[in-house]
Amino acid sequence: MDPFVVLEIGSGSFKLHQEGKFSLRFESSLGKGLKKGKISKESFLIAQKSLQEKIIPFLKEHDINPKDVLVFATSAVRQAMKDPSGSGEKFLELLAYFGFKNIKVFSEDEECEYAAWAVSSAIGDLHDKFQMLDTGGASHQLVEIENQRIIKKRSIPIGSHTNLDALNLPNFLDLGFTGQLPIAVIGTTGYILNNVFNLNRNTVREMIVTMQKQSVEERRSFLKLLIAEESVYDLFVDYRLAIFPNSLKIIYNCIDSLKSNRFLYSESQAMNYISKNGFIPFKANN
Repeated sequence: MDPFVVLEIGSGSFKLHQEGKFSLRFESSLGKGLKKGKISKESFLIAQKSLQEKIIPFLKEHDINPKDVLVFATSAVRQAMKDPSGSGEKFLELLAYFGFKNIKVFSEDEECEYAAWAVSSAIGDLHDKFQMLDTGGASHQLVEIENQRIIKKRSIPIGSHTNLDALNLPNFLDLGFTGQLPIAVIGTTGYILNNVFNLNRNTVREMIVTMQKQSVEERRSFLKLLIAEESVYDLFVDYRLAIFPNSLKIIYNCIDSLKSNRFLYSESQAMNYISKNGFIPFKANN
């Protein structure tokens, strides 16, 4: 049986993926301007444009029926489902209009665990105990894994679209996580970081200091100096580079509070796991 076609509706980007066949990213920006759970009109229109002009045409070109696509939404849509004005419901109605039927809005536990399962299945047999950090536009998740079992997890409703100046980032030691473990950072920012030569905690801090002073174009050029793998350059799009320093600050806060300095490489994310396995029957705290 062919792998499932998966559409991940992230708070910063859509990811359209079929394991071993294609993996595409498009702007969603659903976490941008997300106030009290309400998806802004601007973000809604950006997401609608990506669906209408890029995702649906790609599916048609490849004879993929939207009803056969496994769709899962993460933090921004999860928060918007509690919006009294109904912006979350309206977004799901938009997906239905385009023909998507198999849609799940992930709980915090599901968002943590699918990502952890993906990373554990990829590298868990190589490491007895490690952590996984998944960063997104409206949240980030830290999971501690021992002998391929999840022993602690936490979803923080702070992402790269969040105004970080207005709040305090968490201290993960205080939240009960183990310090100084190796860590796998996933998500698009994590994938980019994993291709930086000689990556360590100081490197991330220096990148923040440099990039927050730069224009989008200067950030693009700077990253190309740090990364030799040219296939990664396709990810240096304007909307992502605009929030890149925020993503790095979230990552640095985590690795600094935990005193982590060993990065584990893993390309596997929730979309990879779901493309291979489909949706798994899920019980909270399983």
